[in-house]
Amino acid sequence: MDDRTEVLSLRRVAARFINADEQTGLAELDRIAADASRVIQKRYWLLSTTSAATAFATAVTLLPWLALTLNEAPGADVIGLIGLVCFGLMMAAGASWRVFQYGGLKATTPQKPVYADPEDSAARNLERLFAILQLESSPRAFYFARNGARRYVDHRYFFSKLRAAHVANDSTIRNALFGPAGFWFAPELFLEADMSKLIADAKAKPSRKGAPKQYDHTNAIIALIDHPKVRALDISKKRGNQREIIELLEDWYRSRRLKVPSETQLTPYANQILETIAKNRSS
Repeated sequence: MDDRTEVLSLRRVAARFINADEQTGLAELDRIAADASRVIQKRYWLLSTTSAATAFATAVTLLPWLALTLNEAPGADVIGLIGLVCFGLMMAAGASWRVFQYGGLKATTPQKPVYADPEDSAARNLERLFAILQLESSPRAFYFARNGARRYVDHRYFFSKLRAAHVANDSTIRNALFGPAGFWFAPELFLEADMSKLIADAKAKPSRKGAPKQYDHTNAIIALIDHPKVRALDISKKRGNQREIIELLEDWYRSRRLKVPSETQLTPYANQILETIAKNRSS
């Protein structure tokens, strides 16, 4: 093996494509995977529920059909037909998920990812990695079997619309993936390659910035300094003030079409604002 060649998880390779600092790149991957999860969650659970329901219906109709057929009882043909319909619906549910991911029952061409913001530099660099992996001539990704042997995967595994799930830390997202042949495929993938050459070949430009600031708490707090509702707060009243500040902060984020932090995340800042108001008014 070449001195510059490394065996890394595909997730770590993707992190280096996104950011020169691997930990920052991993944080960005988690953000992209969360976006992917939100896109597929409802649709995937609908698929899972439909598959489970039709599988159960198939079992409860075909088993009695078998018993009635063996006993040559009347009505066996009708029950058998119902069972076959249920089985067909079960197969159709799986086929629809494959079509959603690959644009058809076969993986023939790379599909446009449905979850990535095209203006997101992290997503663009991630797509440059996948563009390399989609080529037959590129280093092949693999996973480790239970006995430790490598099992290489076809380049078409990266044709899926949900291909970013391959670099997700959470196997729950990977469980939604179909392979280009067969059914669910969730193993963690690895790659053996010269990282510098791979990044250069892909024409990727990993960011050298630090971790992105997810929430602009500073500007949100500054914006509330002269807010009429803040000036009107009765600081002697203990109950309700914290909720009032949290709602104002949430409104600030919504008015700017920004992601709204959770109440748990905003509570410390609301308390900080109330403490500052109390100190200023006492002086």
